[in-house]
Amino acid sequence: MTFKTFAGFHIHHYKEVVSTNIEALDLIDKKIANETAIIANKQTGGKGRTGKVWISPEGNLYVSLIINQVTDINKLTEFTFIAALAVGSTLLSLDLLQNRFMMRNVLGETQASTAEYLDVFEEHRQVLTTKLPSEIGFARGLLKSDLHLQYKWPNDVLIDNKKISGILLEKKFNSNWLVIGIGINITYAPLPGTTCISDYGNSISNIDLLKELIINFNRLRKQWLLCGFYDIQKMWLKRAFKLNEQVRIRLADKLYTGTFTDIDEYGRLVLQQEDKNLIYFNVGELFDIL
Repeated sequence: MTFKTFAGFHIHHYKEVVSTNIEALDLIDKKIANETAIIANKQTGGKGRTGKVWISPEGNLYVSLIINQVTDINKLTEFTFIAALAVGSTLLSLDLLQNRFMMRNVLGETQASTAEYLDVFEEHRQVLTTKLPSEIGFARGLLKSDLHLQYKWPNDVLIDNKKISGILLEKKFNSNWLVIGIGINITYAPLPGTTCISDYGNSISNIDLLKELIINFNRLRKQWLLCGFYDIQKMWLKRAFKLNEQVRIRLADKLYTGTFTDIDEYGRLVLQQEDKNLIYFNVGELFDIL
């Protein structure tokens, strides 16, 4: 294991673990004092939602963030959306990472993080693409990814309707520490219906991807602390998978059909049935959007 610090997080980097979430929960039992990121090159027993196995070959990002700002249990699920937005911002910024120096020249900046560029780039996309030399391909690459990145309720990130990232929250009873497990496919898409960063012509190490993820997570968490869940909710909804479309949701042995119209202030999916009746699904319930 190697140890370092970055942007307020102590980073524990392992070659192989059973599960980064298991390592994180064990670390909480040892009374840690600092927010920590547990990263592994490979997991032998990666965990997904509802007890599913997260296939974890070497070459992807497997990380668990341990954070200590959760005192209200009703706020826990909001971190699923914060984490998803952090993943999305990181993926959309990949081409910016590869051309950081050029971006500084365009914006007239000398010292700034990629995360700070992202909002400017979103706002001034057309201006930037006309200013950049035609041989610089990062803007075109970003535009391609930008059109197809979506958030699937409650904890997946998709590109071109294929899963590239998943999120799993876990918490110890009577502890303020929250574990946010995040997997991002970098070089391998281990299952049908999944994709990875290398499919889009980008390459990045897991530790460099983690650093950008932490930058984006810190930025979004700060916004959440200042403004509450509303802004996070609206940003997530802008890229929500199947929003305002007909969906079928399986809960236990029952199948519900209707229009996915919203997520509410508690992060619940709002399903409007044909008779206009609204059904609210909690993040923790067993379901599939079909």
